Amino acid sequence: MLLVTPGRDKAIENIRLCAAEGRFNDKTEPYDPKTDPAILKENILRYVKDLDTPGFKIRNAIARAVVDKWIRQWSDGVNRIKGMEKLSSVKGAAFITCNHFNPFDNGIIRTMAKQAGRGRLWAVSQGTNFMMDGLNGFVLRNIDVIPLIGDPSYMNGEFRELMGRAVDQGRFILIYPEQEMWFNYRKPRPGKRGAFLFAAEYGIPVVPCFMEMIDLPEVIQQGFHDVKLVLHILDPIFPDPSKNSRQNSFDMCEADYLAKKAAYESVYGIPLDYTFTPRDIAGWIP
Repeated sequence: MLLVTPGRDKAIENIRLCAAEGRFNDKTEPYDPKTDPAILKENILRYVKDLDTPGFKIRNAIARAVVDKWIRQWSDGVNRIKGMEKLSSVKGAAFITCNHFNPFDNGIIRTMAKQAGRGRLWAVSQGTNFMMDGLNGFVLRNIDVIPLIGDPSYMNGEFRELMGRAVDQGRFILIYPEQEMWFNYRKPRPGKRGAFLFAAEYGIPVVPCFMEMIDLPEVIQQGFHDVKLVLHILDPIFPDPSKNSRQNSFDMCEADYLAKKAAYESVYGIPLDYTFTPRDIAGWIP
C-alpha cells in the first residue's frame, strides 16, 4: 500500500509539464519544505555531530522501529522482490539505485537489504526532508541517512565522511539518480551521474533496481487505487578498472538507465515513451 498525500492534482500536472519539456530531474511536489540554507546546514551538521551520541542512538532505534512497523503494515504483505540471486556477485558495499515515486518506496528496498544479510540500509536523502514536521520529520532526522545539500564545504567534508563510513561498513547505500520524487510515476527517468561518480571513486558496484507498480482493485483515499510493488533487482554494474572515475561515471550512469528502460519495457510490454498519459501515474483515477 502506498499512501496518497495532499496536493496530488498539482503534483500530477507538474509531472505532465516536466515530462513534456524533458525536465526529468525537476521538483514536482507542491508542498516540499523550504528553509534558509544556513538554517538547513546548521541542522544537518547537528545531525552529523550527534550520530555517535547515546541520545541519537536511542532516537535512531525508535525511528527504525517506526519504519519497520510501516513496512509490515504497508509493504511486506503485498510486495514482492525478484532477482535476489543477482546480489551474489556483490561482496561488499554497493550503491542501490531505483526509480523514486513515493515517500515510502524505500521500505521494500530496506527489506531487500535485510534479506541479503546487509542489515541496516543507508539512504542518501535531500536535506530539506530534515525540515518536515510530525512523525515523518522525526524519522527522517533520526534514521540512517546521508543528507544531501548544495553546500560545497559540506559535500566535500561531512558528506564524504558519511559516505566513506557506510562503504567501510560494507553497507548497501540507496541513492536516487533521478534526484526528485515524481509521485507514482511508472517510467524510469534519466539520472544524474553523481551516484556513479561515487561508485567509481570507491571502486564499488551499482545495483540498479526497477520498481514495478500494479494497480489493485481497492480504491483508497482521494480517488486512487491501491498499488502493489514488485522490486526487480537488475544486473550489478561494476566500474571498469581500465577507465578513470569520470569516464566510469558516464558509462555506469548510461548502463543504469538502459537497464531500467529494458526492465520497464519487459515488465509493462510497451516501449518507453515520455508522452504523458494517465496510465503513467500508478493507481490514478483521472
